[in-house]
Amino acid sequence: MAYFIVETCIGCTACTNRCPTDAITGERKKLHVIHPALCVDCGACGVVCPAEAIYDHVGGLTQMLKKAQRPHAFVEELACTGCDKCAERCPFDCLHLEEVADPESPYFSTMVVDESKCTGCRECEKACPYDAIFIHRHDRLPDWLAAHMPRYFEKQQARSAKAA
Repeated sequence: MAYFIVETCIGCTACTNRCPTDAITGERKKLHVIHPALCVDCGACGVVCPAEAIYDHVGGLTQMLKKAQRPHAFVEELACTGCDKCAERCPFDCLHLEEVADPESPYFSTMVVDESKCTGCRECEKACPYDAIFIHRHDRLPDWLAAHMPRYFEKQQARSAKAA
């Protein structure tokens, strides 16, 4: 069952830009349409809709979220084997393996999420055979995942500093 767009759509194209499967079509300033055969029910379109015109498959209104609230992927490093199945499935190319610099680490590489590209579409989560990727909002992390986040954010900051 797919998401759908109602008549309050203003045709801003935010949803078409955010959709990972190109399931949404329409002309600017006109009503857009979600094609059910292409929709993967990820909800990425609803979090960017300023007109609140997108509803889920049970008729629930999706809400526009501020950028800091939008869901994205978190990788549990201890569960990730580096199999790359999630990166292969990601429609936004926001996952990549990064070599582990610590010689004491039992891992050769770990999966890294480029948050600027991630839409939280859940395709990586579905593809992971080891339950190592989770899609959550930053402001609503479950306690079990938040316990790992200080380490996660430290690594993200180190990567940003290295890239700059």
